[in-house]
Amino acid sequence: MTIDSTQATIMIIDDEPDNLNVLGEMLRHEGWEVRAFPRGEMALAAAREELPDLVLLDIRMPGVDGYEVCRRFKADERLRSIPVIFLSAFTEPSDKLRAFEAGGVDYVTKPFAETEVLARTHTHLRLRRYQIHLEDLVSQRVKDLAEAHRRLRIWDDAKSQWLRTLAHEMRTPLTGVFGIAELLFLELPPASKLHDLRTNYDLSRSRTKKLMDDALTLAEIDVAAEGFAANPMRLAPVLRNALSAVARQISDCKVRSSLAAVEHVTVSAAPELLTRAFTDLLLTATYCVSGGEVITLETSVCERQAHVVIATDGKALSREAIETFFEVGGQRMHLKGGGDFGLGPPLASRTLRLFNGHVSVRNGPERGLIIEISLPAE
Repeated sequence: MTIDSTQATIMIIDDEPDNLNVLGEMLRHEGWEVRAFPRGEMALAAAREELPDLVLLDIRMPGVDGYEVCRRFKADERLRSIPVIFLSAFTEPSDKLRAFEAGGVDYVTKPFAETEVLARTHTHLRLRRYQIHLEDLVSQRVKDLAEAHRRLRIWDDAKSQWLRTLAHEMRTPLTGVFGIAELLFLELPPASKLHDLRTNYDLSRSRTKKLMDDALTLAEIDVAAEGFAANPMRLAPVLRNALSAVARQISDCKVRSSLAAVEHVTVSAAPELLTRAFTDLLLTATYCVSGGEVITLETSVCERQAHVVIATDGKALSREAIETFFEVGGQRMHLKGGGDFGLGPPLASRTLRLFNGHVSVRNGPERGLIIEISLPAE
């Protein structure tokens, strides 16, 4: 069964009884239901009661002419999508133009040929049914998207709540564990070899706390980004704070910086969050160098964008490590210490996107790693 062979209702509007009879017989022979009217006002009232699938409309009629009837069809929200084919003895281009301007989809001149009227009716019924089918699909997709969005909001809220609860519940027992460990270290005899574990213990404690803090911040950015207010701020002090934070944590590599290009540049962000992002990216770079190797931080401004480039002169990363660099749980420290980068890179990436910035990573042309950051400069 073709799409235009299903049952359809055709409305004919013509003040000539002979035309109504001829057209009606022709259309009924095709299996369609026909509703005939000699006046436009009568047809409009009937159409509002029961929608037709297509209208065949004469132009010259007493009272309201065909142009006005078509305009009233198109002005009615329920009727406007019904295709209107004009049937008229008027043959001037200006008459056809008026018909199309009124909202008609086609124009057949009288005296008409049966095959032409049927062919055009079949075509526009087919197009009409395609249109209805597409509208139904769009409506269903909109409903599906609304439902998917509702479910995602539920999951996002649940994820945020779960992470907050987890972080709180983990902090409570971990605080006790860390406190007991501190007491045990204090009770050790000065000559005990167990004091050698203190460095690893401090690193593990610091890493655990940072992971919990980073997980919470990631959840807040993903679910409630509007909670982080962006304010105008100088970029250079942020970079200096990040460099100082890294210097306090890392002592086995050198960091050289040049901030002159952004000394008076202003960006819009949350200061603590942006400082944290640059600190995390610098710390990640330190994981990719060995003792004695150098990390450089260069700045520039171009086309109202502040650029910060962090480069290492150590070994390059694998292709897989580059591709997963900013994914949660996707990075591995292939070059130093084993393990992963933690949540620092993905948190930095989301932070910069939050403030309309961008960060990318690639291997250097000969060796090392290059992290490129850009932020809109005000």
